[in-house]
Amino acid sequence: MKVSYLWLKEFVDFDASPRQLADDLSMVGIVVETLEAAGADHILDLDVTTNRPDCLSHFGVAREVAARYQKPLKAVATALKESAVLAGSEVSVSIEAPQLCSRYCARVIRNVRVSPSPTWLTQRLESLGVRSINNVVDATNYVLLELGHPLHAFDLCRVQGRSIVVREAREQEKLVTLDGEARELKAGMLVIADRDRALAVAGVMGGADSEIGFSSTDVLLESAWFEPIPIRRTAKALSMHTEASHRFERGADVNAAAFAIDRTAALVQELAGGEILQGIVDAYPRPVIRPRIALRRSRILQVMGTEIDSRFIERVLGALDFDVFSRNASGWQIQLPTSRLDVEREIDLIEEIARHYGYDKIDSTLPAWTGGSRRPPNSIKEGMLKRSLLGLGYSETLTYAFVAAAENQKFSSLDPVRLKNPLSLETEVMRTSLAPGLIASFLHNYQRGTKSVRLYELGRLYPCPARERVDLSTLARPESEPAVLAMIASGNIEEKTVHNDKPRSTGFFDLKGDLVVLLESLSLPLDSILWRAQRSGGQIPDYYHPAVSAELSLGGESLGVCGQLHPRVCDAYKIKQPVFLAEIPLEAWYRYERPDRMVRELAKFPTVQRDLSLVLDKDIDCQTIESTVLQAGIREVQRCFPFDLYFGEKLPSNKKGISISIVYQSQDRTLVDEEVNQFHEKILKLLESKLGAQLRT
Repeated sequence: MKVSYLWLKEFVDFDASPRQLADDLSMVGIVVETLEAAGADHILDLDVTTNRPDCLSHFGVAREVAARYQKPLKAVATALKESAVLAGSEVSVSIEAPQLCSRYCARVIRNVRVSPSPTWLTQRLESLGVRSINNVVDATNYVLLELGHPLHAFDLCRVQGRSIVVREAREQEKLVTLDGEARELKAGMLVIADRDRALAVAGVMGGADSEIGFSSTDVLLESAWFEPIPIRRTAKALSMHTEASHRFERGADVNAAAFAIDRTAALVQELAGGEILQGIVDAYPRPVIRPRIALRRSRILQVMGTEIDSRFIERVLGALDFDVFSRNASGWQIQLPTSRLDVEREIDLIEEIARHYGYDKIDSTLPAWTGGSRRPPNSIKEGMLKRSLLGLGYSETLTYAFVAAAENQKFSSLDPVRLKNPLSLETEVMRTSLAPGLIASFLHNYQRGTKSVRLYELGRLYPCPARERVDLSTLARPESEPAVLAMIASGNIEEKTVHNDKPRSTGFFDLKGDLVVLLESLSLPLDSILWRAQRSGGQIPDYYHPAVSAELSLGGESLGVCGQLHPRVCDAYKIKQPVFLAEIPLEAWYRYERPDRMVRELAKFPTVQRDLSLVLDKDIDCQTIESTVLQAGIREVQRCFPFDLYFGEKLPSNKKGISISIVYQSQDRTLVDEEVNQFHEKILKLLESKLGAQLRT
């Protein structure tokens, strides 16, 4: 909202320069976004928050200026010259929708001379972005900018039956508004009507049939108060955002309606002459009186952490229109004004004191603390994972817990928690998978030219429990929000340099190797962990590539899934390179208790390495072979690893050739060939009996 520096000085006699005023207003929470010179004046563009409609006027801002500089606030002149004729004899007002309109004030001015406004008024309005219409309409706009209360002027001769009816619109009722647009109204919208038809969309814009023109002689002034939410809905439904709706939908001052209409009538009489009929036709069935609340000295000290002088407190609250009703040793009783609907509690009053005292003056001291603290469960293990991921070259990312329902559904079959009133379609459910957010983070880099990316996120999922088992008291507990680790890797793991001719791109086994490092960091038993592909019984989601993915498990419990994203998923996101993803349920990892570390002396005796070339079924994986070797119970076996794999014409289509190396070593002696041969023969027979393996010739 724009305000005039010189206009503010008409209300408060202060010495601050425009620049200093802008800084001081920003310090008390009325942020000045821009300051521009306008001839001899300066225009301040304010960013007024939605909870401060009292500052959507020059008088409201001047009240803040007066409190800031401890200067008196000058009153607004409302000198009226009324005739002996009662306004009630010329017009009647009835409110048929009291739930939407709490107050409606009307004044009648006869025999006005409608003409162009004087230069001073035109210049003041136009400097603030308001187009001059004529002296009567300009008077209503001037008071709007001055006091912040919207008003409207009707041509009384066009009001049928000279009666004002505040009612809900009828279905498909039509009205041509002042902007020349024909509007089709809907039931539930509030209108100002006469005996026969709608004259204005209440709180938004007047109608063209009753506008003030240069031929108008009798004027009906309107000053009312409408419920904010219905005004907001109407303005949004009709795509009409006006100065009036901007104020009404934030909450105008119901008790300012009479004062505003008197000020406007006086200004119209000054500009256009005329006879102001006696009195206000005021339909105000239930006057609003706000409650008194207690303000305690002890609470001010507790919140602000510093002693505030009582005289300063009373001076600031009084300047801000809060009536100090009574005082005693413990504090005050404060009467809340209808102009400050944002202030409802004691803490709100303390905020008013603090912002005018100055947040920069409040000492930065910590409150006294007698309690203790402890680390969250599994924080040590989480720290170990983060350090390992950092060492592997992954960067941490944090994404929103709210995602689009369609995106969430692509990566999870769990029923998500749905928001009743989401801010947008991109935040309509709470995530049941980290994949959507992590892929979005990857895309943010990929679309900006960063093709080699390694990211991870440690976060929680928010599945909705089955309805028959919902217990609201447990929804916020950690067990209902499982902790998950997700990792994504794509692009080159090694770039082209003078030392290597070609870059090396990330592959499945790079991701698997990273997971092995993480498993080792938490001391999970690698020998007992199974890596199963989809064809060998793994439960892998369909957004993974079926041939380049695996599920890892321990003792029948899933430890996560890893693999390449399915090409159709990459195509949907327009990604033209392989992307690898891992999703780890951390509770399963954390559940494993780290055993006491066993330390043993390095062996002094040499190792013996023997190879086996085998032919066996294609579906038997390396881990099954290794676990079978270990089942032989030969403690001298130190390692077992594959080094060659063969598929070809010399083997049946359901068979493969694989060569493995077995490393033998004893802790107390040097092994001889006869011993190693016996070990080797035992292992071969076990492979033959368990897996159907045959020596490859």
